[in-house]
Amino acid sequence: MKKSLILLSALFLFTACQSSTSAADSPIPTPSPVTAIKLKDVSDHWAMSAIEGAVKKGYVDGYEDSTFKPENNVSRAEFIKMVITAIKERVISVSTGADWSTPYIAAAINKGILRESDFSIDKLNEPITRLEMSRISLRATDVTLQNKAIQIDNDSIMYNSAKTGLIQGLSGGELAPEASTTRAQSVTIIERILTVNNGGTLQTDKFAIGQAELSLKNTNIFSMISAFSGKQNSDEHFGLTPYNPGKLIMETPDGKYKAQVDQIIAVDMDNPNDPNRSVVGDISQMKWLAPGVRSKFMVSDLKNYYMIVIKSHLEFNKDTSLYAKDTTPFIAFYGFRSPDSTALKSGTLNTLGEVYINNIGDVSMFVIPKSGYTTDGGIQINISAPAIPPQQNYGRTIVDITSPTKTN
Repeated sequence: MKKSLILLSALFLFTACQSSTSAADSPIPTPSPVTAIKLKDVSDHWAMSAIEGAVKKGYVDGYEDSTFKPENNVSRAEFIKMVITAIKERVISVSTGADWSTPYIAAAINKGILRESDFSIDKLNEPITRLEMSRISLRATDVTLQNKAIQIDNDSIMYNSAKTGLIQGLSGGELAPEASTTRAQSVTIIERILTVNNGGTLQTDKFAIGQAELSLKNTNIFSMISAFSGKQNSDEHFGLTPYNPGKLIMETPDGKYKAQVDQIIAVDMDNPNDPNRSVVGDISQMKWLAPGVRSKFMVSDLKNYYMIVIKSHLEFNKDTSLYAKDTTPFIAFYGFRSPDSTALKSGTLNTLGEVYINNIGDVSMFVIPKSGYTTDGGIQINISAPAIPPQQNYGRTIVDITSPTKTN
């Protein structure tokens, strides 16, 4: 039967409440900063500065042979000890014979940065994953999350950790939540924890935030495109709508049609490293047009723009006389305006444009410039069934946003 971390929690609470302090339960001294650092295997390592800073602060050590072994994995117990030591949390020693990590685990539970349910005690010496590291780091920098009554799901952990800058992506913004963590990565994360706790701000990885948002919300438009980063309105009296992934499902009240928008993906078409570039495919035959413009322009001629890709699937269509056969929901964007219609008619993308190859609607994509368009202070995204007139399309709003500025 697996032992639970709750045993360590109870042990900590017992020793911490004693009226006297014995040698067995005395506070563990805070390590003194090291003055000279000579690690022979970090001089050309990407994390050299963070590693040397961590060793100087005393929350991690090098090895006796003057190496740090930056690419070695870090266990859960090791990472927890480093965090507790780095944030100078009070640690109470326990009886002789206990595992070296016991007081640090107990301190982490008492602080609220570790939960008894995070992992069982018999797995403390296994490599910590990036998700687990993110969870502990996020709690270590947020007093609210240290409240044991506050629960947060895994996708929200990765999103908030990326948004804060505590974690950055690997190649192309990849989050790799189940990947193991190296010694170099762990001290880099802990240095970020200390920066946040000292009131500093961290550099963020836009692609990592976007990938985390895509996992959490089935879209990355809120982090990728500035027009969507405004306040999401939720005043029901005026019919304004905040975003919820559940609103991407279109099921008609007559029970004859059901489909779902799986993802709304924004792709930075000027950045070859955008992790979602492959969902766009070959743009050489793609054209775009905007409302009121008859001319057809080639997508391949554009620069400084995003492609918005709608990925959907059809659950069922029980009556193709009412709803178009093999057709997924229609997505429409409202609120974008061209500040210069003459330039737009000449091929300058300065508003949202619809993309097609041969006929309008044959691909579910839109183009939007990175700047130069007007939002009139508000944007809506709507969803509707592909109804055949006069059948009702049951259109409704997915999200209503107050744009941060009128002109971007």
